[in-house]
Amino acid sequence: MTLKLRYADAPLGHEILGVDLSQDLDDATFAEIERTFDQYGVVLFRDQQLTPRQQADFSRRFGSLEKFLIDTFLLPGFPEIFVVSNIIENGRPIGMADAGRNWHSDMAFVEQPPRGSALYALEVPHDAAGVALGDTLFASTSAAYDALPEETRRRIDGLKVLNSYRIFTERKARQEMGDGGKKTQAEREKNKDSVPDVIHPLVRTHPRTGRKCLYVSGPLSVGIVGMPEAEADELLDMLREHMTQPRFVYRHSWRVGDFILWDNCAAIHNALGDYQLPQRRRMHRTTIEGTVPF
Repeated sequence: MTLKLRYADAPLGHEILGVDLSQDLDDATFAEIERTFDQYGVVLFRDQQLTPRQQADFSRRFGSLEKFLIDTFLLPGFPEIFVVSNIIENGRPIGMADAGRNWHSDMAFVEQPPRGSALYALEVPHDAAGVALGDTLFASTSAAYDALPEETRRRIDGLKVLNSYRIFTERKARQEMGDGGKKTQAEREKNKDSVPDVIHPLVRTHPRTGRKCLYVSGPLSVGIVGMPEAEADELLDMLREHMTQPRFVYRHSWRVGDFILWDNCAAIHNALGDYQLPQRRRMHRTTIEGTVPF
């Protein structure tokens, strides 16, 4: 089949129309979805009605699923599904409330980061006027690399970036957080010493398309190998600012039933935290195994 797309006004974030992910998709249809995903880096499916098993089964067609590092917020009975939520039940958060409220690539702090992540919206917060809150922004790391001046590309090709979950956790601990955030921080503290610092290419090659992509993951990217700290900070800050220019960014306003799949090499994302209880947000995330960056 030929997929029908509704294109976003951005390099990524295009909607795939007329596909029901709860059904068993034939191989040809799935292959077309995968090609579209590889080409654009972020794709959207609206109006889905998925059970946890259906979400896991569809996600698994892209590769083996990973269990998230913080196991407190895994969905009971479905360890491959991570709950993103600000909801508190019986005095305990049911999910991670502070999930990615900065520009980042998922799990860039591990040796083999995930190929992709998928998020399915079950509850979406709204303001008093009915406007959806908690938008997610996605930026194209491949389009951002292509738009760099040739001199800058020559400067950064071959550089290695230091990503550190430990340093990120220590910095996060110094910020003020609400009750749900304190619980999340406790989980981060528990895991920080078991996650060693890792070195990845500053410019990644996409393993399926061959495109060059900037690989700077927000506060997790803390230095550049062999470069003085001040110089590295200046370069990383410049690249962060460049990558998140409006021309590279798709801003997604969530609706219940939205299913978004993003590529962690070709895109970075940022979840906005402009809501609070009693405004409820609940989403289920699956994480697809990837390869070692090169």
